[in-house]
Amino acid sequence: MSKKFWKRNKDLENSISEDTIREEGKISGEEKASEENAHGAEEEAAGGTSGDDGKKSGRRQFFKNRHFKKGLFSAVAVVLVLIIAVAANALITWKDFSVDVTSNQLYTLSDQTKSIVKALDQEVTFYVINSESDVNGAYEQIFNEYKKLSSNIKIEYRDPDLYPNFTEEYVDDPESVSADSVIVVCGDKSRYISSDDFISYSYSSGYSYSADSLQVEQLLTEAINYVTSDETPVVYTLSGHSEKDLSSDVISSFEGDNYAVETLSLLSAGAVPDDCDILLINGPQTDITEDEKAQIETYMANGGKMYVFLDASVDDLPQLYSLLEEYDVGVEPGVVVETDSTMYTQYPIYLLPEIESSDVTQAQYDSNVYILAPSAKGLVDLSAGETDEDTTAAEESTDGSEDTDGEENTYTVTSLLSTSDGAYSKVDTDSSTIEKEDGDIDGPFSIAVAVSDDNGGRLIVAGCSNMLESSIDYAVGGANTDFVLNGINYLSQQESKISIRAKDLSADTAIVPAFSQKVTLIGCVFVLPVLLLAAGIVMVVRRRRL
Repeated sequence: MSKKFWKRNKDLENSISEDTIREEGKISGEEKASEENAHGAEEEAAGGTSGDDGKKSGRRQFFKNRHFKKGLFSAVAVVLVLIIAVAANALITWKDFSVDVTSNQLYTLSDQTKSIVKALDQEVTFYVINSESDVNGAYEQIFNEYKKLSSNIKIEYRDPDLYPNFTEEYVDDPESVSADSVIVVCGDKSRYISSDDFISYSYSSGYSYSADSLQVEQLLTEAINYVTSDETPVVYTLSGHSEKDLSSDVISSFEGDNYAVETLSLLSAGAVPDDCDILLINGPQTDITEDEKAQIETYMANGGKMYVFLDASVDDLPQLYSLLEEYDVGVEPGVVVETDSTMYTQYPIYLLPEIESSDVTQAQYDSNVYILAPSAKGLVDLSAGETDEDTTAAEESTDGSEDTDGEENTYTVTSLLSTSDGAYSKVDTDSSTIEKEDGDIDGPFSIAVAVSDDNGGRLIVAGCSNMLESSIDYAVGGANTDFVLNGINYLSQQESKISIRAKDLSADTAIVPAFSQKVTLIGCVFVLPVLLLAAGIVMVVRRRRL
C-alpha cells in the first residue's frame, strides 16, 4: 500500500476517535450536570427545611425576648388602667357618689337631718322652680344629698316657662317666686321655701351686706318636719304682765320648726289649755298672781313643759321666783358681771357664757359657737346646796311640789350656760361703778338651766330675755335662736330636731370662671386619658424595636 493510503486511513481513525471522545465527553457532561442538578435539588430541599426551622426558632426567641415581655406588660397595664378608670367613673355616676372637700362641709348633711330623712315612711317631693339645667349647682348638690338618703325623697323640676301656673296652688303671690325656690310637698301639706332665704346676710364693718351662712339644709329639714307631721305642737306665750313680745324672726323660727304660736291670758282663760305643749313666759315686768301660779303648778304637775326668760332689770317678782324655787331654781338679785375677758364682749355684762354639755346644748357644744347674753340674771341650783336637814324639811312641806297622786317629785337641774368662777352679781344696778362692792354676790352662776322631774315635766329657765332680740342674735350668727329652738325641741321631746345649724360661709372660697371649668373638664376627661394612652403605645412600639 502506498504511503498516502496509510496516511488517509490514519487521519480517518483520528477523526473517528475525536468524534467518539466528543460524544463521550458530551454524555459524561450531561450525566455530571444531571448529578449536580439532582444534588442541588437535594441540597435545596434540605436547605428549605432548615430555613423553616430557623424562622420558627426566631419567632420563639422573639416572644421570649425581655423587651417584648416588658412592652406587652406595659400595654396590658395601660388597657387595664383605662378599663378601671371607665368602670369607676361609670359606677360613681350611677351611684351619684361625691366627696365634700369644702372646709365647712357645706354639702354634708347633719346627723339630725340624716336620721329624720332615713325614718321617712311617706313620700316627700321637692319641686324646684327652675329647669334642671339652670338650677344653681350648689343648691342642686344639697337637694341630691337628701335624695341619696331615702327613696321617699323625690326631686321634680318645674321650669316656669313650661309650667307658668304651677306655683298658684302653693303660693299666694306666684309672681314673687324666685328661681331655685323649692316647694316641699307631702300629701295635702306643703311648704314654700324662697331661694332668697337660702343664704343669710349680715352687716360688715363697712355697713355693707356680706354672705354669712348657707341655710338650705336647715330650711329643707324644717319643711320636711312640717309636711310629715300629723300634729302641730302649740307654744302659748303668757300675757297680762307686760311681757316682751317675741320678734318676728323668733316666731318665724318657731313656725319653721313646725310649732304654732298662740297668746294666753290666764286671768281670762282660768287654766292652761289642754292643747298647750309649751308655756313660754318672756321677760314679765310685773308679777303673776297667786291664782296664776296655782294654775301653772297644776299644769306642770301633769307633765307640763315651760320656758321662762327673765329680765335682769326686774327683781320684784316674788310669786314667779317662788314658783321657780319649787323646781330647785334660785334667782339671784342684780345683774351678772363677768371678770374673765374671754367670756364677755365690749362690756363685762355682755356675757359670752360657757356652753355646757347637755341634751339641749350638745350640738352647739360640739360646734364651738358663742351665745350672747347681755344683762343676765344669775341662776343657782338650790338642790346642790341642800343638807340632809333641808331635804327632810322639804319632804315634810306641801308647797306644791307634789304631783297629782300626792307623791313628792324629784327634780334634776342641769346647767346649760355658765359663767366663770370670778363672776359676781351686781346687786345695786344704780351704782356708779361696775366694780365689785360689798353686798354683791359671788359666782359662779348658771345663765340658763334645764329641769326635769320623774313625772314627765320639763322646765328651762334663762336669766336673759335680751338674747331673743334680733340685733343680739345677728351678732352671733343666729346661735341664740338655735339655742332657744333647741330648748323648745327638748321640751316637746323632739330631740332629733335639735340644732340643724346653718353652714358658715365666712371661709375663703375659690371662684372658678365657667371657661376654666370647661377647660378643666375637657382636659381631665378627654385630653389626659388620650395622652396617657398615646404615651403607652409609643413606649410599647419603641421597646419592640429594641
